[in-house]
Parts: sequence; structure tokens; C-alpha cells
Amino acid sequence: MKKVCFVLPSLAGGGAERVAVQVLSALDARRWDRSMYLFKREGPYLADLPESVRLSSASSESRLGRLFELRRFIRTTRPDLVVSFLSNLTVLAAVRAAAVGARVVFVLGTPMSAFLSDGDYHWKTPSHRTLFTMLTRAGYNLADAIATTSQGVSDDLMQHFGVRESAIRIVHNPIDFAAMSDAVAEPLDAADENAWTRPAIVSAGRLAEAKNFPLLIEAMALLRRRVPARLFILGQGDQEPQLRQQIAALGLSDAVTLCGFQRNPWKYIARADVFALTSRYEGFGNVLIEAMACGVPVVVTSSPGPLEIVRDNVDGVIVSEHTASAVAQALEAILTDDRRRASMAAAAKDASRKFALPSIAGQYDSWFSELVA
Repeated sequence: MKKVCFVLPSLAGGGAERVAVQVLSALDARRWDRSMYLFKREGPYLADLPESVRLSSASSESRLGRLFELRRFIRTTRPDLVVSFLSNLTVLAAVRAAAVGARVVFVLGTPMSAFLSDGDYHWKTPSHRTLFTMLTRAGYNLADAIATTSQGVSDDLMQHFGVRESAIRIVHNPIDFAAMSDAVAEPLDAADENAWTRPAIVSAGRLAEAKNFPLLIEAMALLRRRVPARLFILGQGDQEPQLRQQIAALGLSDAVTLCGFQRNPWKYIARADVFALTSRYEGFGNVLIEAMACGVPVVVTSSPGPLEIVRDNVDGVIVSEHTASAVAQALEAILTDDRRRASMAAAAKDASRKFALPSIAGQYDSWFSELVA
């Protein structure tokens, strides 16, 4: 039996964290000795990790301290494969320093060039961005393999960071249909239930610059002139105060609700008439396929991940212009055409099945077996 260890900063409420728990849990326990290592033992997805997966965590608060603790853990447990989500360069350094022959896989769901231009992070200064770009180019070429969630993310690695194509494997993120089937039937939080009116638009994601919720809120101000729609935004993040100010300034306090982080977003999404995502960039967009699996058509701004998920004017609408007027127009077109909306909903649900968790976990299982053979 081969040993595999997934490493993450924490199990905070993000898409990468949920995917890591889903995939590791779904790997065949008869073939893999499974463990997970966290730099911080915290986050809502801790409860989803099965007891059969051994969980360990660091105690240090410093980056250097965590690197040394992870190195010690790797030397002690001697995994055959270490799979890194998010803190890739730290994990690579720790595994190589441990010198136990473990192979290192990075899982990447974001175009790195877009990530490096994201104002939410400390490399907003040119010197930090330049240094991190150099480290990324070097580190990603030292990994044994990289799993990307879309062709767009792969192309970005090859074109901008010189990663060899042979090191990359595209594996889409999964949907746990079994978990969703029960979750969609749960009632909404009482306050949100009282506020719910149709037509209803739902969006979800970290309240951060990359997700560009100000664009969606601005689009709502235009849409509300013609359609009495209501918007529910699921998520938490640093931009919440600014978003609340924008909502109030546009007179949308009775039309836009910030629902906070929702452990079960599907109970909201399944009740929506449209799901909207106006990100500046998306390497994949887990929430898009989850909305499609709920039978909800989507409106999404164009970026690499959505272009591989959504069939324009079949499952939903891809908005090529990242402008409020273009988003508002796309939302109006779906909300005011019942027949078109029903057709898109059916097509979306059918298309989502190719992302089922057993299939995606099987792809990882086969690939991991090749890497450690």
C-alpha cells in the first residue's frame, strides 16, 4: 500500500479546501494509506474528513517554523506522494529537505499570471511580485507533476512560467452529487427565507477583489430598473464593508442580501432562477458546476475556467465584456424568458454529470498510481 499525504494551509471555507477533502476521502483506502497535514488545524471542512484519514498539523505560526515542522513530519511518516494545495513552494522546500524520495504534486486551480496581478495579495508592490514570479518559475519546474483544473491554467503555466507540458495533467474539480441531493432540501436561514422573492439571483465566493462582486452589484442596479430581481451573495471576506457601502449607496439594501459563509450553499443555489459569477478570473469555478448540477442556468464573465465548463447560450451565458451593462443584459435575457431558462437549466444539469466525484477521484487515483509506480 502506497502512502499519500495532502498538505494545505487549513480547511477554511474555500473551493480548493473542499476539493482536497473530497478527493482524499474518495481515494481507495485499500490502495492508499491516506493522511492530511495542515499548517493550521481550523476550518469548516474539518468535519467532513473521515476518521480513516490521519490528520496532523503544525504548531508554529511562522512560515519558517512550519517548513521545519513539515520536514520533520515527512521524515517521520515517509509518504510516497505529497500533494500540495495552495502553499506549494513551502511544501516543495520541506519535502526536498526531508530527502525521503517522496514525489511532489502541486494542484493548481488559478492562472498564476492572474494570481500575481491580484491586488488582494502582498505582491501588489512590483518588487514582491517580481520575486514571487521568479520563485514560482523555479519552484513549479522542480515539482514532479502539476494537476491543473483547466486547459487555461495549463496554458498559462507553459506560456508564462516555462513549465513543461509533460509535467501537467488536467483534472477537473468534482461534484459530490450524493452530498448535494440531501443538502438542497434543507431550509434556508430564517432571515434569508423571509427576504426571498423571485426572480432570485444567487452568487457565491470569497468577498475579495478577484471575485469582483462590485461589478455584479452595479449590474443589479441597472437590472432593477426593468426586472424586480433579488440578489443573494454567499461568502465572507475583507471586502464586505465596501460591498455594504456600495449596496447602500446604490439604494439596493432591499434588493441585495449578503448571507455570509454558508456551509451548505446548495440550498440557496437550487432555489435560484439564475446563478451569477462575475470574477475577474477563474481557473475553474467549482460553484459553476454546482449550480449547473442544481439545474440552474448560469451567467458568468469570461475567463479560462468557465470557458471550459459553460456552453454559451446552452447551459447559460458567458459575458465577454466585464461591464455592468453586459452582465445586466445577460441576466435580464434569462430572467424574462421562461422557456429559454428552462432549456438552459435542463442542459446545465445534464452537462454537470461528467464532473461526478467518483469519476474525478478515479482519475486522480490512476494518475497517482502512475507517479509512484
